[in-house]
This record gives sequence, C-alpha cells and structure tokens, in this order.
Amino acid sequence: MADDTVPGSGHPAEMTHEAKSSGIQTRQSPTYVLMVLTAILAVNQLDRHILNISLDAIGREFSLSDAQLGLLSGLLFAAVYVLFGFPAAKLAASFNRRNIVAVSALVWSSLTIATGTAQSFAQLALLRMGVGVGEAGAIGPSQAIISDLYPEDRRTTAMGIYMSGATIGILFAFLIGGVVGQAYGWRWTFVAAGLPGIILAVVLRFTTREPERGGTSADPDVMKSLFTSTVKRIWTDRVLFHIFVGFGISGIVTFGALTWYAAYIIRFHGLNQAQTGIYMACTVGIIATVGSVLTGRFADYLGASDPRRRIHVVIFALLAAKPFAMTFLLADNTVLALGALAVATFFANTMFAPTFALVHNRLDNEMRPMATVVYLFAFNMIGLGLGPALVGIVSDMLVPDVGNRSLAYALVVFNLAGIWGAWHFWKATRLMACPQNAGCSLV
Repeated sequence: MADDTVPGSGHPAEMTHEAKSSGIQTRQSPTYVLMVLTAILAVNQLDRHILNISLDAIGREFSLSDAQLGLLSGLLFAAVYVLFGFPAAKLAASFNRRNIVAVSALVWSSLTIATGTAQSFAQLALLRMGVGVGEAGAIGPSQAIISDLYPEDRRTTAMGIYMSGATIGILFAFLIGGVVGQAYGWRWTFVAAGLPGIILAVVLRFTTREPERGGTSADPDVMKSLFTSTVKRIWTDRVLFHIFVGFGISGIVTFGALTWYAAYIIRFHGLNQAQTGIYMACTVGIIATVGSVLTGRFADYLGASDPRRRIHVVIFALLAAKPFAMTFLLADNTVLALGALAVATFFANTMFAPTFALVHNRLDNEMRPMATVVYLFAFNMIGLGLGPALVGIVSDMLVPDVGNRSLAYALVVFNLAGIWGAWHFWKATRLMACPQNAGCSLV
C-alpha cells in the first residue's frame, strides 16, 4: 500500500489548501491516520474511565453511596453521550469528519481537566455530562474514516487495531488513576488524563486530512432523514437487528466490570489504589489489547471463506470468558481470583472489531457514522447507562446480608446477561446463511 495514495483516487496525495496556507504538510498514509485515530480513542477511554479507579476515593470525600457512584459513572454520562452522538453522526455524513473528531477531543479533554476542580457531587455530575457531550463526536466519524481507508477484506483487522485503543486507554486510566491518585490524590489524575487529548486534537487537525469517501452512496431521500433511514435499515435487516440487541446486552457486562472490578479488588482483596491500578492496567490494558488485535486478524482470516465466522469468534469469546469471570468474583484466594480475571480479560474486547466491520459492510457509506452511533446507543445506554447504576443498587441492597461480598454477587448476576447477548449473535449468524434473511429455521 503506497503511503501517500488516497484510497479510491489512485493518485498521490496532495496537500490540502488549508495545509498549504498554514505551512504544515499533511500525511495520508492509512496506517498513520489509523494510528492517530487509535491514539485519540485511547484518550477517549482514558478520560471516560479515569473515574472508575477513583470511585472509592471520591465516594469517601463526598460521602456517596454505591448507587450514586453508579449514576455518576454510568447513566449521567451515557445519557448525554448518546443524545449528542446522533447529531454528530449526521454532521459526519456531510461535513469534514477529521475536524469533528479533533474538536470533540479538545472539548472532552478540557472538561476532564476541569473535573479535578469539582467541589460537590452536582459539579462532578455536570462535568461528567460535559465530557459525554465531547466524546459523542469521536467514534462514529473515526470508524467511517477507517472504512474509507481500508477495503472490506482488511477492514476487520483495521477496526481491531482501532478498537485496541479502547483497552490502551483503559490501561492508562487504571495506571494513572492508581499511581497518580495514590501519590497526589484523585483530582490530579483528571488533570493528567486530560492533557494528552488536547495535544492529539492538534496533531489530527494539522497532520491528516479527510479521505475520499468510498463505498455505495445513499439515495438523496435517505439523506433527508439519515437517522430514520438508518434505524429502519437496521430494523428490517434482521442480521443487523440481532447484532444490535446482542451488542447492547453485552454492554451491561462490559461496563459493570469496568466500573466496579477495581473497587471490588480494593474492598475485598485488600489491595491499595496503586496496586489495583497497576494490575488493572496490565490486564485490561495489555492483555485485552492483544486480544483485540489478534482476534480481529483471526476473524478476518476465518471470514475470508465465510463471513459468519467473524461473528462465531465473538460468540466463542463471550462464552469462554464466563467461567473465568465467575471464578474472579467468587474465589477467596487473591492469586486465583486475579489470575482468572486476566484470562477473562483476554476475551473482553473481542466483539467490537467483527461487529462494526460487519455493520459497515452491510450499509451505504453515508449510513456508517449514524449506524455506529445507533449501535453505541445500545451499548452505552443499556450497558453504561444501566449497568453500573443497577450493579450499585443491587450491591447496596445486599450489604445487610452478605457484607463486603455484596458487590461480587451483584456482578455475578449481571455477568450472566452475557449468555443472552451471545444468543443474539448466534441468531444473527443463522440469518446470514439465508437469502434475504428469509425462510430459515432459527433452531
């Protein structure tokens, strides 16, 4: 692949007018653009999850219950994240997607820094909602850019690399939150987390440019109501519909784990914030990142002969993680519990690359950013919006009966939802074998 060729044009990339006028030369190597977008996703997840490792410290300072902490880390963020994701996706269908991502990164990073100055639960809530508004403009436009940079037979691998940014960001969230929080307090963790995003926003804006849009163009009538058209397409395409449902249900497990696992380790196994942060950084950050990249490539390899096999990888990962996650939550021995969590974490990020690659492969170009937001609506509104809050509520209810194991039992209940999500992915693969999704037995 020529580094300076714009996909779809066949001609060497030239500097844009704005780049020439600023004196800064832009690069358009697909690999370079992918790396910058992956780094921005890492910062996106860093700023989102930096709160999780700090939950206990924030709860003690403001005397908050688990239910309040669950709302702070989940529903309050998710509601605005989802709400503002739709207009951002609509803009991405017609306007410069690179600029949308750059501005979004600047906004959420600045508000993350400001979170370190909060003096009350109300201020924390408002600032978290502001971070959600900024982050809403990142993933949909970024994935649409990647789909234009890479052909279908390499798209899952590219998406896998991009989605590995999520676990890299979580690595730094736990690492910075643990080490900086232990040494300087939770407020400085938000300052340290926010600064990289401001730098990357500038890098994206001035060293990359918008790629030529490829793929099939949607009908002009579709563009008049992009949200309605995209939702209708997902609803009528039963493969996309069941992937949507399975993705949303799986989000409950993902965000329940990301929000509460660190707090559970601190409470039950007695590790301090720094020790927990380093451990979670190594497992969720490194192991899950390796899992994301390897399974993305493996899914492309298997999917070359049968596209359904990409989703079979997702189903296997969702089910294989369950016994290890349960061992982590129920084992009294700390070494056994943490070892089991490391294995479960390998499978944690597997579903993203095959899922989004499949969705983009089945949709027109202009629908891709909106479709990403629609799927993230399911993942975030159901998973992030409800998961952490419900786990916190159930944990509070169980405290009188089981004490400090209440959080573990609450997480066990919600972990089982992953089996339901895997069933919907399996149903989608059954439908993929049917011409136009019709006439197939689903049992």
